[in-house]
Parts: sequence; structure tokens; C-alpha cells
Amino acid sequence: MRVLGIVGSVTSDSRTRRAIETVLDGASGSIDADLGAGGGGGTDDDGVGAGDDGAGTDDEGDDGIETSVLHLAEYELETADGRGIDEYEGDTAAALDLVIESDAYVIGSPVYRASYSGALKNLFDMIPRGMWQADVAPLANSAVGLVATGATNHHYLAIDDELRPAMAFFGAHAVGGSVYATDEHFENGEITDEEIRDRLAHLGRATVEQARAIDRSEALSALGPQF
Repeated sequence: MRVLGIVGSVTSDSRTRRAIETVLDGASGSIDADLGAGGGGGTDDDGVGAGDDGAGTDDEGDDGIETSVLHLAEYELETADGRGIDEYEGDTAAALDLVIESDAYVIGSPVYRASYSGALKNLFDMIPRGMWQADVAPLANSAVGLVATGATNHHYLAIDDELRPAMAFFGAHAVGGSVYATDEHFENGEITDEEIRDRLAHLGRATVEQARAIDRSEALSALGPQF
């Protein structure tokens, strides 16, 4: 199973990326989560990622889980304009290929003005839904874990008010729990709050387990978007 972490940050030194990498470590089994841990939390977007070396980097865990990172700061994406995916080239085509080739997803973004980043919205506008843009719908019936980071707790609901409805539009199965992290959970770009670290890793395992449950279910793997 290939799990793709999408980082909606436009900065190279990103706390959102560090959070996504921790989720992917949990998904692949490289770190263990304390499944009894609770809480949420997150960050602003000026920390240092310390997991994968670059966007699109692959790592395979003991469970046969292959993880990759698509960090939008490392791609020069064109602006979505309604064209079919076959008409994109360069970084845009490479980013869309990563999305299409993956089986499950973890999507994270810093929160700006109570919503996810414009760069992430631009990517969403190019991802096909199996209709006129292309005959593939990568997010449909796929498990998706959600993460957001912000300076304070004020924008916690951006996950449920902004990211989760976008996943419903694609017909994805968003994991019920999510993770929101703030500045207080990081120091020098690294996650220092063990409760948040455990919750991020737990989200990774939950995303993998949900993806496997979807694969075993004829109904869950066939619902998709209605229109």
C-alpha cells in the first residue's frame, strides 16, 4: 500500500511537513504510538522537517507500507484552469502522478484566514474525480487522514469546516479523528509534545487500517462521489 503525505505549506522549513512525516512514520510502523494518548495540537509553518529528504521520497516499512511526501513548496505547480490532467507538464504532471499512484493519503496544511492554504486549494482543483478531467478518481473511496497546524488553537475547526468537506466532495473516507498542532507543541521545528507525537503516529496507523477496511468492503470501495 502506498500512503502519500500531501503538505500544503509553501515554505521549505515547515512544521506542517514535520507533522505529516510523523504521521507517515506511524503508518509505516517506524515509530510506535501510545494508542491511549489523546489530545490535539499543532503549529505555525516555520519549523524544520526532519523525515523524508525531498518531495516524492519513498520509504517502505515492515508492513509493506510505502510512504511518499508531496510538499507543495518543492513543486512549481501551474494554476488550475480546468484542463484535463494529460495537458499538464513538468512539476504539475509529476505531482498529479504521485496523487494518482497512491492508495491512501494524509493531507496537512497550515491554517491561513481560517482555511487551508491557497496552494493546496490549487492542487485540489486539479485532482480528477473520474469525470471530464480524466477517467481516474484517486481520492474516491480512499482513506484520508487530516492534519492542520496553526499559531494558536483558534483555528482548530478549520479541519472539520474546510478540509473535511473537500474530502466529501472527492468521495474520500476521511478518518474520523484528526490532528491540529500549535506552536507550543514544537521547539526549533521539532515536535516536543509527546502526546501530539503519539496522536500523529496513531493517525497514520488509523489511516492504514481504514484503507484496508475499505479494500475489504464492496460497499465502501464503490460509493464514491454522487455527482
